[in-house]
Amino acid sequence: MGLLKRLQNLFLGFAERRMNDPDALRAVMDGGLDETDGTIRFEVADDQMQVDMIWDLLVEQIGERRNQELPKPLPNPDGLFRPSLIGAWSEDRLVGGACVMPDLEDAAYYAEIGHGDTAEFLAVRTAMVQGIAVAPECRNMGIGTRLKRYCGMWAAQNGCVLVLSIVTDDAAARMNEKAGYQVLPPLVTLIVQAVDHGRVVARIGLPFDRDSPVSTRWAFGLVGHVDGLSVRVGMGGTAEG
Repeated sequence: MGLLKRLQNLFLGFAERRMNDPDALRAVMDGGLDETDGTIRFEVADDQMQVDMIWDLLVEQIGERRNQELPKPLPNPDGLFRPSLIGAWSEDRLVGGACVMPDLEDAAYYAEIGHGDTAEFLAVRTAMVQGIAVAPECRNMGIGTRLKRYCGMWAAQNGCVLVLSIVTDDAAARMNEKAGYQVLPPLVTLIVQAVDHGRVVARIGLPFDRDSPVSTRWAFGLVGHVDGLSVRVGMGGTAEG
């Protein structure tokens, strides 16, 4: 079975269980976010035209997605917690976009090695921002920073407590820091522990390999709250050992 199919099956199983969680269901039923400041609005792409426009901007500005087996997300008119594209719009003009999704790739790894609770935490309570892009003529206006914050709002609304992304250059690191996220030193392993009502449900180590570019680093933000769930985030060793 291919990676994509395994990720889909994994998430469908966790998502079905999550809908039995009253707090999680209430977060979904609150409806989609629609933040506007009178000049720029931020929305989850809810039709195919918006999806195509945002995806084209991401590919044009930052290239193919980190995992090339992950497909272009589908429209998400209900704002549910699944692979989604978020657009920053000035009237009808797209000025920025982001790709955000449950952390299915890491969840699949932990599921395969028999750590089901950890896999579920990653698939249900953790979001991964795969990329953020801003139209060249609209850079240095804070749009990327606000997109990053919006990704965190969307994730928290859908029951997430943690948002992750992989930073590959200093500009992206500064943008994450301005958005209120923590950025680890290059090539340092991200360590996460989650405790649910006194029971450890996740012990996670997310290292880089020796072939990763020397500027690669983790960025993370604690964005939401779930009653009884506490999360600690730290760092371990480097890819060099």
